[in-house]
Amino acid sequence: MRQLIFILFLVATTATGWAQSYSWSLKQSGSSLGDPITSDPNNSNIIFYGTNAQIYRSTDRGETFSNWGTPISGSTRVKNIITTAKSSQTMLAAIEASTDKIVKTTDGGATWVVTLNNATFSYFGIPMTPDPSHPDTIYTMSNNIFYKSYDFGSTWTQVSTASSFATPCDIEVFPDSSHIILVGDNTTGIFRSTNYGVTWSTVYTTSGEIPTIAIDGRNKGTAYGTKWGGGGGLVKSTDFGATWTLIPFFTGQSMWGVDIAPENSDFIMVGRYSGSNIYITRDGGQNWITTTLSASNYSVNIIDTLTIFAAQSPGCYKATVPFVPVELTGFYATVSDGEVILSWSTATELNNARFELERRTASLTDDWTKVSEVEGHGTTTIQRRYMLTDKPAATGVYLYRLKQIDYDGKFEYSNTIEVTTETPMEFSLSQNYPNPFNPSTSIAFSLMEQAEVNLAVFDITGREVTNIIENKVLPAGNHSIEFNASNLNSGVYLYRLKAGSKSLTKKLTLLK
Repeated sequence: MRQLIFILFLVATTATGWAQSYSWSLKQSGSSLGDPITSDPNNSNIIFYGTNAQIYRSTDRGETFSNWGTPISGSTRVKNIITTAKSSQTMLAAIEASTDKIVKTTDGGATWVVTLNNATFSYFGIPMTPDPSHPDTIYTMSNNIFYKSYDFGSTWTQVSTASSFATPCDIEVFPDSSHIILVGDNTTGIFRSTNYGVTWSTVYTTSGEIPTIAIDGRNKGTAYGTKWGGGGGLVKSTDFGATWTLIPFFTGQSMWGVDIAPENSDFIMVGRYSGSNIYITRDGGQNWITTTLSASNYSVNIIDTLTIFAAQSPGCYKATVPFVPVELTGFYATVSDGEVILSWSTATELNNARFELERRTASLTDDWTKVSEVEGHGTTTIQRRYMLTDKPAATGVYLYRLKQIDYDGKFEYSNTIEVTTETPMEFSLSQNYPNPFNPSTSIAFSLMEQAEVNLAVFDITGREVTNIIENKVLPAGNHSIEFNASNLNSGVYLYRLKAGSKSLTKKLTLLK
């Protein structure tokens, strides 16, 4: 395989004064409690905000709002709302009323049907949450009675009565570990179930309230919880909520909302209840940017790193986000089973809506053709890595390039790389890329013929620490695999490829 690697450097500047650059503006007035902001799962330009008895909808990423559907009868406040990817006309809303309720619409808010009645939600609480791995599964609590719905809130079944804690403030479910559920309550602390809510144990105790829990969808087992009262602060868990530690920066401050960017675990936002401050980190909590936003905070919501909201007591606010430059630092390709795996990385991103991958033959007799696309990370100063796969109809030599597109439609092209999809002529193991790395890296290798393959990682003493590929028969060709070392400590490791009677070994370096 011929493979050309181009290192691309674009204009770079240093972003300063981020705290001063963030500013907030009220986009929709209302009486906010709970977590009443969400987006359409199929279109992040569409934002919903619920207040009093009305749901509002924006089609321009929260710049302007208008009424969506009819008012919800009897509602004095919308506590939180859940949308579904199955239908843009369907929504669940937990409402505060003479007796608290959950209502559902399937016709864009034209009619609302009560599906859970005579409930008691915490005054400030976020009563409902979906299971990220099973979006039709929704959980709620009335006082300490735990309910589950399998049909997106149409019907509810009681799971348990949790006598150990008071009225809940927030419920969260771990992605890919749906049996683990966390609840923060309004007087006691954080509680954990490892059997889908049947039984509960206390995992963190405080004399105040745990208003919000946020689970990191990309760092397995990681969650954050805010504290109001009880000394205040922000706590973090990295073991699926079993244990919690305080983040010193927030000690003594009564915190409320917390959220993590869906595609960027290092971008976290936290709201102070009555301190007129929203805090943002772009580097996983090493440094915090302080922004000013008056009134009481009830929730913070990150659609992406360019689109962030806060529900305050006067209504829904959106931040004006400072931009940092886009810097593409690498673009490379490997071939496996006739498929071309394109990978690239960015050091920073500016207003990055998406990348489109384009291809043409090396003979230059045809035009560039779009073959795939991937969403960008908006604005970030954290290194990001991307990967796309293409399978040309025939073997041969191809050219690939990236088209980086901003949210306003402006775009730039990368340089091109040349790839040959023919069968390799030798058995080889490439150096992992990037190296050093944290926590993921790509390992590429070539097979001249079909073989049973083992790819394992060893520590420097020769002890096997993980087996990436075990006794798997692979065809001849160029192969690439992503290795995630998040469960390993920093250090130098060996990775060994065995194919039949042949073996090759190289070193890799993990820096956390």
